[in-house]
Amino acid sequence: MSQSEVESSKLTHLADELLTELDGRENLEKEEVLALAKLELIIESKLFQQDAEGNPEEYLIERFQERLYNFEREYPSLSSFIRRISNSLSNIGI
Repeated sequence: MSQSEVESSKLTHLADELLTELDGRENLEKEEVLALAKLELIIESKLFQQDAEGNPEEYLIERFQERLYNFEREYPSLSSFIRRISNSLSNIGI
C-alpha cells in the first residue's frame, strides 16, 4: 500500500469515527461546536482548493456566486438598491 493510500484510508477511518461519535450525541458543548465549525472551514477550503486545481474557471465562478449569495443575505436592502441601479443603467443603455 502506498503512502497516499495509507493516508487516505486513515482519513476515511477518522471521518467514520467522527460521524459515529456525532450520531451518538444529542447535544454538543460550545467548544465542540467551535471545533466542528473550524473543521468545516478547513474541509471546505481543501475541497475548493482541489476543485480549483481541476477546473480553475468553474472554481472562480462558484466562489463569486457564493460570495454574492452571502452578500445578498447579509445586506438585503443594499443588494436590492444595487440591483435597481444596475437595472436602471442597463435600461438606458449603459
